[in-house]
Amino acid sequence: MKVRHTFPTGQTSASKIKALLLCLEAKKGAKAVDAWLASVRLARADLDDETRLLPLGALHRALQAFLELLPGALPDVGPYLIAPDNLGTWARLLRGTRAPEDAFGRIDSSDSEHGRTTRWETIESKAGYWRGKVRIGHDPALEKDGLLAKARSIELAVVPMLFGFDEGTVTALASSEESQEFEVRWLVPTPARGVGIGAAAGVALGGAALAAHPSMLFAIVALASPIALGGLGLGWTRGRSRRIETAAQAMRVHALERSLAIRDKEGSAGAGDLEGNVVAGQYRIGARMGSGASGVIYRATRITDGLPVAIKLLRAATAHDAVASDRLRREAEALGLSWHPNVVEVIDHGHLPDGTSYLVMELLEGEPLANRLKYKVRLAPDELFPIAMNVAEAVVAIHAAGVVHRDLKPANIYLTTDEEGELRAKILDFGIARVEWEEMRITNMGAPLGTPGYMSPEQESGGEVDARSDVYAIGAVLYECLVGEPPPPSPSDMWTAGKRGPSSVGLRLPLDAVDDARVRAASADSGVHPASRRMPSAAPAALEAPVDVPDGWRVIVERALAKKPEDRFQDARSLLGAIRSLRSEAASAPAASST
Repeated sequence: MKVRHTFPTGQTSASKIKALLLCLEAKKGAKAVDAWLASVRLARADLDDETRLLPLGALHRALQAFLELLPGALPDVGPYLIAPDNLGTWARLLRGTRAPEDAFGRIDSSDSEHGRTTRWETIESKAGYWRGKVRIGHDPALEKDGLLAKARSIELAVVPMLFGFDEGTVTALASSEESQEFEVRWLVPTPARGVGIGAAAGVALGGAALAAHPSMLFAIVALASPIALGGLGLGWTRGRSRRIETAAQAMRVHALERSLAIRDKEGSAGAGDLEGNVVAGQYRIGARMGSGASGVIYRATRITDGLPVAIKLLRAATAHDAVASDRLRREAEALGLSWHPNVVEVIDHGHLPDGTSYLVMELLEGEPLANRLKYKVRLAPDELFPIAMNVAEAVVAIHAAGVVHRDLKPANIYLTTDEEGELRAKILDFGIARVEWEEMRITNMGAPLGTPGYMSPEQESGGEVDARSDVYAIGAVLYECLVGEPPPPSPSDMWTAGKRGPSSVGLRLPLDAVDDARVRAASADSGVHPASRRMPSAAPAALEAPVDVPDGWRVIVERALAKKPEDRFQDARSLLGAIRSLRSEAASAPAASST
């Protein structure tokens, strides 16, 4: 069975990778930077906005590639973290803080809440000293070589520099898979310290002079030196404090200006033009694959490993719509619960910083069953067996997870091939699925949810549905595959094509259009834009023409389509068993006839 990761991937601000770029460019030049960026699957544009979220794995990979080019140069990166064009990420930390010890308590603010897997906490804090701990929630494998811990040390060391002080001295105190502890010290000039240092220097100087020339004159010098140098120390301290305050104010202004520049650039960017951008800190958006009333589907690439995915984003106008958000969240949760080789895999889901909901799924290559039926009209029984068994196996897993799909139909069954080149059917679109222990407001809309022609009678009437409603929908899909159209309302018209008009086929709910567009575009492996592809039109079925369907299939379909739930297969497993038995009989029939 496929092993699934159990740790969140983690995100971080682009500022840390940008600091590596600036340092590398200063030491090695632009060509070295371009090669380095290519090795970590990033582009310069990804780092233009240092507040942008990127995968934590990308930072780890960038650190490794940096040290391959500049071994031992990691400590030199610190000043580039607070370079003028890398200050945007510090604006939130500087807002409302007046000293490093205050800022350390807000170190989390340099990264977004969305996707963050590190949580900082302060253990002790005072002028010139801070001790704290970071708790780690991502894959501990990222921490094994210590590079991320070193990056954290460098980040902690520059915090005092934001307030005009010299770079801090960081000591790693303890480390485990769950947490790391650090302390930071920095020099804070105070009047008492300045006077004390000056006076001590005066005592030493005066004592040395008196020892070399014992006389009344040098005795006076020895007495006056501590006072004079103490005064000089006081003056130097006051001057140093003014310089620190001036530097801190300048740093605050530069950070604000940089933050405003980033905001202005975002505001001037073309609305809705996402191609090439990184969203959710993980995925580089590619070509648009399709869109519906409330969502858009894009091809995308996961930055950490180059995995091609499909990402569904709610439109800005509906990002905060309760029903649309519930649908997307329900789909993500149901897909996560129902993981199976014959169910489209959900990879990630959540909300972007602006509140937009997103859902990341595996990118499928192939076509929806609806498209195949569109140009083939109906399938031969032998062609239907693998599809029927894949669908039934998936629904068994779905029901075992406590989920009822409620919208099974050819448009939501995707035909692709596995690694061995075998046909595989995958179920899509769990947007109106019912999760056994959680019913949300989407179910209280006063109208039946589903697609006419595939809904069970109890579902179509708005009644309670259970797993047997999905059994009915499978029966409707099998019927359409064998006859060429969804089943007729009257059982007496079964097995006769032409009883349902074209207007009764293919009705869609809003987000279905998004999924249909996604799967159509995913099949366009020739590189032709999906809008330019046209499926061949199906020849119209003969009016009320009887269709030759094997008796075994008729028995299975008629039982699955029974009007009363108690007359159907009582679960998908029973239906799957009947299909398997029929396939075994069909396989043995030629052998028996040949003897």
